[in-house]
Amino acid sequence: MHETHCHSLYSGDVDKERGSSVDGLCKRAVELGLESIAVTDHLEIQQTMGNIFPPLDNEGIKRDITAAKEKYKGVLEVVYGTELAQACHDMEKTEKVLGEYKYDFIIGSAHAVRGFPDFSDMEYSAVSDATLKHAWELYLSELEELVDWGGFDTLAHITYPYRYFMRNGREGIINVFEKGRVYYESILKKIIRKGIALEVNTSGLRQGTGTTFPHNDLIIFYKELGGKMLTVGSDAHYACDLAKDIAPTCDALKSFGFSSVVTFRERKPVFHRL
Repeated sequence: MHETHCHSLYSGDVDKERGSSVDGLCKRAVELGLESIAVTDHLEIQQTMGNIFPPLDNEGIKRDITAAKEKYKGVLEVVYGTELAQACHDMEKTEKVLGEYKYDFIIGSAHAVRGFPDFSDMEYSAVSDATLKHAWELYLSELEELVDWGGFDTLAHITYPYRYFMRNGREGIINVFEKGRVYYESILKKIIRKGIALEVNTSGLRQGTGTTFPHNDLIIFYKELGGKMLTVGSDAHYACDLAKDIAPTCDALKSFGFSSVVTFRERKPVFHRL
């Protein structure tokens, strides 16, 4: 089993009392019998009307990943990854960081859109339905912009805002289950054409949403469109959640007709039979 999305203490949204070092995550991965772990700490290119994530200590994470690769050689494949968010908000900064640090694996994501805070940090009680709908439309537009750029390996948690809409009783504004295929068809077709994987993020299964991100119908739609490359990650911010729900999610993917999942090594996909 492979973990392709998790966060260490280097990520600013990890509680320092509860979080784990890179080595701590690797130790837990060995205990779980994982074949590989990609540590993908938050590299937020731009904070948009919010300050959830401090700048990533790029040198620190590189040092710790390098040490872990050596320590766990032959026992656990340790992948030097990052979750690159809002990449298109400042392309000069993005290209500078990617030029300096040679990641094995890059997750592309969006947590916020221009003019709004992170969807997790909005004051939903003070925001109108029309404003939230606008933010949602911007989110889809910025995902497409991100894919058009394409400098990453897997597109993460594409229904991310739904978690926070649901928590605040506003999920009806977007109706992502009934309208998902319309919302995402262009994005899914583009990642298939560009050879970018789709992430199946299991965090919603343990965080009250009751579904992976994206949900099953969108995963099936991706397959119907010709998609074959899926990464599966827990998005664990704490070692206790590492690899949570990955095994049953992989079983579900197999039942949908997928034959493999992918990990990345030196930015190249590696296929693993389900």
